[in-house]
Amino acid sequence: MAKKILLVRTSSLGDIIHTLPVAYDIKRAMPEVKLHWLAEESFADVCKLSPFVDVVKRTAFRRWRKAVLSSKTWREIGAVRADLRAEQYDAVIDEQGLLRSAWAASWAGSEVFGYSRDTVRESFATLFYKETKRLPESIGTVRRYRKMAALCLGYSIDEEHPKFGLKAPELPKNLPLPQNYAALFVSTSQERKIWPEKRWETLARELGTKGLDSVLFWGNEKEKIRALRIAGQMPFVHVLPHMSIPAVAAVVSRAKIGIGVDTGLMHLAAALARPCVGIWVDTKPENISLVGENSCATLGGKGLDVPVDEVLSAVKERV
Repeated sequence: MAKKILLVRTSSLGDIIHTLPVAYDIKRAMPEVKLHWLAEESFADVCKLSPFVDVVKRTAFRRWRKAVLSSKTWREIGAVRADLRAEQYDAVIDEQGLLRSAWAASWAGSEVFGYSRDTVRESFATLFYKETKRLPESIGTVRRYRKMAALCLGYSIDEEHPKFGLKAPELPKNLPLPQNYAALFVSTSQERKIWPEKRWETLARELGTKGLDSVLFWGNEKEKIRALRIAGQMPFVHVLPHMSIPAVAAVVSRAKIGIGVDTGLMHLAAALARPCVGIWVDTKPENISLVGENSCATLGGKGLDVPVDEVLSAVKERV
């Protein structure tokens, strides 16, 4: 009987994307394995972009914590726990390292692997682990996640060349898209990571003069208004309707290039093997950079200025 493995990485979008190469690695090394993934309900569809994930299980911590004393909440938790326990996993790997993810991993009733006390995000998580691995965050996020699974399951990896192997779905019907376009990710939930709107306008205008339209995405009303301001009256800049993550993936997978700030969708573009240019204004590239199977540039850094000319130069090298 094939082994059954559970990966636990419930959130957030960018971290789940950075964990997806683990699924590729496991199936390459152990093709007979049935690989399950435990993710937050709002991110479950992201895991399904990987053809190497067989089953996605769901948590709802973001919703549960709003009604922690509700009997409905605890019934749902009990149902998830019973479902995981019934699977009888051969191993459970907590790639997140938080108390809640370790607790959820323990619901399966199988051996749980996690990070050592001095390298885990929350030290109390180690109370739920049968075995730990010392992997500091300083080695890089994608490498860290991949090494964790490799050490736990006993296979080797090429640490320098992670592979995602994602498959984007079909484009949504009746979605008007230009022939040649760049996918621009201009918004993030963290204001300190924002690049100035005027620079986005200048960038989009310059791309337009070179025959490359721009498409902009948004996730809430504030982001929509910001995207519309940037688009202005420029006919070659298109603000798309609100879309699910799989729909965004479908659009991005057909873009000539992805350009954006440090946000989950920007990392998704890199994971989909598109050429990418990241504009980092509050992130250290040595900690988190764009990782993909195509040419990616991560410009700037914490507290550093990123001029439009630098972005255009990086785009020119990739398109």
